[in-house]
Amino acid sequence: MKTQLIIYPALVGMLFVACGEKEKNSYTEAMQEEVAMEPAAPIEPLGQHALVDTLLLPDPLKIILQKDEATSLENIKSLRKYNEEGTDYYEIVFVQPINGKDTITYDNLGKIKSPDLN
Repeated sequence: MKTQLIIYPALVGMLFVACGEKEKNSYTEAMQEEVAMEPAAPIEPLGQHALVDTLLLPDPLKIILQKDEATSLENIKSLRKYNEEGTDYYEIVFVQPINGKDTITYDNLGKIKSPDLN
């Protein structure tokens, strides 16, 4: 019984000492360095030159498009690729309309699918 009278108060005292709040920062040194870093540069939207770099057009189609200044790769506004009857088609929207159309569809060899633009 005497042992319990000594052990219980000692455990309670250790509990208060161990759970006491510390006055120090809760960040480690690595976290403090990371927080202190300067914010990243603002993200810029994709320009036309960046869009051209990301286009995954087949080489024959690129050659055909670059032959005319109106259809050059820099004048592409958006691109949609789809497959029809086993042939890949590229629906290309240009910045400036060509023959009154701003969207022209090509196959993977550069042939125009739109019948009125052949």
